[in-house]
Amino acid sequence: MRLPKDKKRFIRTTLFWLNILLLALLIRLPFLSHLSDDYTGFLEPWFRFFISEGYSVFKYDSFYYTAPYPFLISVTATLLPDFPIIAIKSISIIFDFILAFFVYKIVYARYPDRMMVPVLAFLVVIFSPSVILNSAAYAQSDTVYTAFLVVCLNALLRGRVGGAFIAFGLSFSIKLQAIFLAPFLLWLFLKRKVKLRYFLLIPLTYLTTMLPAWFIGRPLDELLFTYIINANRFPELTLFAPNLYQWIDPRHEELYPAGIILSAYVMLVLTLLVYKSRAKVDENLLVQLATFSVLIMPFILPRMLDRFFVPAEIFAVILAFYIPKYWYIPVIIGLSNFMLHIQLTYQYILIPPNQLSIFMLVVIIVLGVKLLRTLEHLPSPVDIPGRRAPDQ
Repeated sequence: MRLPKDKKRFIRTTLFWLNILLLALLIRLPFLSHLSDDYTGFLEPWFRFFISEGYSVFKYDSFYYTAPYPFLISVTATLLPDFPIIAIKSISIIFDFILAFFVYKIVYARYPDRMMVPVLAFLVVIFSPSVILNSAAYAQSDTVYTAFLVVCLNALLRGRVGGAFIAFGLSFSIKLQAIFLAPFLLWLFLKRKVKLRYFLLIPLTYLTTMLPAWFIGRPLDELLFTYIINANRFPELTLFAPNLYQWIDPRHEELYPAGIILSAYVMLVLTLLVYKSRAKVDENLLVQLATFSVLIMPFILPRMLDRFFVPAEIFAVILAFYIPKYWYIPVIIGLSNFMLHIQLTYQYILIPPNQLSIFMLVVIIVLGVKLLRTLEHLPSPVDIPGRRAPDQ
């Protein structure tokens, strides 16, 4: 008995994806046994604390984390109480797949008739060496907050502005580094593509994610100001991040205010350029602006860590699929991230961060110049593309 063509196609597609998912999991298995400093110093102790005390642990400091990420750990701890390393790392690994899926969705919307193109985008993300090392080896949450940033961009491309700001709020509730995308949202507001009221969804979402810990007994001021309380966690101007502070002695912590002022000045100049531009805000420009935002922010901000360029790598992948002439940008950022994660995980230096910062600067200059030309030559603005108007 012969199967209909549709059923054959369905079976082939299902087997293809099952093999991809299985391979992606198998390639992560060898890294699960690696014990990073953050795992042994913060994550496993909190896990053990939760196992012994239950949800009452949310009354106390969560080892520099806001409430949502430890809450996710509590869920996996409940399911796998005897396997802390699997329970903790499974969160980031799950978000690896969520991240790759939404990159797939964004690229699919661009190429609905070329199925292998979004599939390739999925494969590039899920098999990215830095993504694998970040989650499976180092047990970090960078793919978690980055996934919500990609959800934010996906929602904007579809005209779902409210959902985009909620997604950004969720990202911000997990990690302060979500602010890398904040200039992009500001630029859209100044171009009158989003209404001011949508920005209220960010603090509302953040507050909502903190309420369970508050109900359990954690002081509200600690929950609301976790990022401020932990702002001085380390004094160095950079901890191996390939940014401009690699070119000076990072121990000059007295230069931190100057770094903040410089960052604010650079963002002000960029904001004025975007505001004065009469460019058509189409999908290509949205992706360019978003990528440039998450790339330049960790480059100019002080006190950045080596893994804070993960969002830049993922957004650069999206950019390369939207505008293929930028194919080399995710290659450069991805290789840089890979080398940094090798150093981070195994303390082996392939290329020093101060040299990698030069490559990052070149990428920023190239993308910045091309973006400036785009802003100068396109005609008058139109609404964000999507199924609904931005203010609905």
